[in-house]
Amino acid sequence: MLRKNIVKFSESSAAAAVLALCGCTMIPDYENPEETYGRAQLDIPEFKHADGLGKSASPADGQPKGSWWKIFGDSRLDALMDLCDKRNPDIAAAFHRVERAREAAMMSRSELYPHLSSADYYKRDGRSSVQAPVATGTYHSWVVGLGTTWDLDLFGRIQSLVIRDRALAEASYHLYQNTMLALHARVASEYFALRQCESEIRLLQQTLEVRKKQRDFVAKRKMLKFASGVDLSRAQLQESEAASELKSLLRRRDACVNRLAILVGESPSKFKFECAPLSESLPKIPAVVPSELLERRPDIAAAEREVFAANAKIGSDTAAFFPTVSITGDVGFGANKIENLLGASALAWGVSPQVYIPVFQAGKIYAQKQTDLAAYRETVERYKSKVLAAIEEVETSLSNISHMRGEYEERARTTNFAKQVQNFTQREYELGNQDYFAVSDAQRQALLHEREQIKLLGARYRECVALVMSLGGGWSSSESPQLSPKGMYERADMPEGK
Repeated sequence: MLRKNIVKFSESSAAAAVLALCGCTMIPDYENPEETYGRAQLDIPEFKHADGLGKSASPADGQPKGSWWKIFGDSRLDALMDLCDKRNPDIAAAFHRVERAREAAMMSRSELYPHLSSADYYKRDGRSSVQAPVATGTYHSWVVGLGTTWDLDLFGRIQSLVIRDRALAEASYHLYQNTMLALHARVASEYFALRQCESEIRLLQQTLEVRKKQRDFVAKRKMLKFASGVDLSRAQLQESEAASELKSLLRRRDACVNRLAILVGESPSKFKFECAPLSESLPKIPAVVPSELLERRPDIAAAEREVFAANAKIGSDTAAFFPTVSITGDVGFGANKIENLLGASALAWGVSPQVYIPVFQAGKIYAQKQTDLAAYRETVERYKSKVLAAIEEVETSLSNISHMRGEYEERARTTNFAKQVQNFTQREYELGNQDYFAVSDAQRQALLHEREQIKLLGARYRECVALVMSLGGGWSSSESPQLSPKGMYERADMPEGK
């Protein structure tokens, strides 16, 4: 069974004594959706498009997502991820949301303990009316004392809220991990889109050089009366088309660089980045069996914690039907002269137990419980939706990768044939057996198919990133998290660079 809490709590002996006095909770028995729904949905041995993928061990629930991008073996991508972790404001904001949730849980837990306050004051007043019940004159009052209030929580109302807030804090930690995973995937996708642009730019630069030479060649043939003005115009048209497409790619590359700059927390005007074209050495993605999604995906883990929190809230609603018992006490010293303040005769104390019984609320308490029951059922359905979405994302990515592999092989053959046609047509034109229309058409087709092959290669890289994200990130369980899940009531330091 998966661990239900990623964050461990260390309770002191005093806290244990308080909980013992407070009694038990009225939280309904928790039906873990991982067991009642998730495992049943994923009770199949393998995804149908997972053939041909490798297999590796999966981490336990709650382990941080590893540096999955290192499977690409690209030092430039590693550097971008490092900058993203250190400077991206969305990651920093997600971290502070975890801290806010942690502090909210601490606030809830403080309600289990007696609250002690000090009431110290000096008062000076006077009586000038002859009708006053005391003699006229000036009077001094000196008071030093302590007061305490304590809700005994005999029926577990506060404990239920503490458990709920702890679960919400754990959910916020999982969402923090999910934010990091999503941003890392965006960085990788933009990076491979940039490398795709670089590949197309280099192809167009080479093509433009060839088109210029071709134009000069046709111009010389025209001078020798072996080519017509139409042939020269077609050569000039192709040169102009290549130059225009190159300008468009340069614009796309700048847009990719700007998006990368924002993702790594830099101003685009100051961010300078260069990368190599795409290579055909795609990484081998480790495969998973479907049930491992429940261990990998941080959004599924967050959804399960939200179900747990909603279930705990029902316990506080049930406790609201029962009496609330609290104790108020105070002890202090009071005197009309400061030198008499600490004398035995100045001591005063009092204890006041209070019992609040909800006799008639016009259906308010019942309606609140029904509201939270509906909220619990809603979170269960959202959990189911998360699991189904995860299955769909993984299955789609596996399908895309599987089909793209075969499509790329066919596209490579098509490109090779198109180049052969281009070379054959060029030779025939030089021998006078073809007109220049056939040459220009063959060149256009060869360029089109080669660019489509590059685009498909870029799509394959980005689909690998999509698969990694749909699987919940990395596979290494030995790496330490960027946000250490220490005790929920211990303040965590910001990750390095934040």
